[in-house]
Amino acid sequence: MELLIKGNVKMGPRVFLYNLPPKKTCTPTHWCLKGRNGKPACYALRNNFNLQSVIKAAQARLEFSKGPEFVGSMVQAIQRKKPEFFRFHSSGDFYSEEYARKVIQIAQQCPETLFRTTTRRRDLTNVLQELNSLPNFIVRESLDSERSEPEMGLPFAALASLKIVNPDTDYHCLDDCVKCNYSCWKEDFNMYFNEF
Repeated sequence: MELLIKGNVKMGPRVFLYNLPPKKTCTPTHWCLKGRNGKPACYALRNNFNLQSVIKAAQARLEFSKGPEFVGSMVQAIQRKKPEFFRFHSSGDFYSEEYARKVIQIAQQCPETLFRTTTRRRDLTNVLQELNSLPNFIVRESLDSERSEPEMGLPFAALASLKIVNPDTDYHCLDDCVKCNYSCWKEDFNMYFNEF
């Protein structure tokens, strides 16, 4: 199993990822699961994420993350690949406090890499605030029409249509990390994006 996934066209070659299975690890809303016209709005429930090979790899990463060798193996892999930017969970989410604490250890041991993630796990607020306090990690709370107000004391990533969004001060995601020069890894601003 390849621990680190190379970023896609949107994220560019300077990003690596660690993905987990959606639904098993996150707390999806109706919007995530049904979106518009009964199709999932969550991109981790659509397209290539539905390939059996992708599903199996995410499940293997989930099982591996529960083991004692996870932190050391991840640190070695990150130090070997030397990614400038790393995203935890373009699919999936933090599934336990123990796992979140492992991610803290990984980020602490890889200070040259900038990490980011987006989460819906309000039940893990304290440990995710601790993760967000690291100098090389940004955690954003994911907001949609069913969870339209931030509750975690973190910056947010929100649908553009939400009232909480202020286009004058919040960052509009260009959906092209190379074009925006990886801004959301470098600054802990609130951001918003157009619905797919």
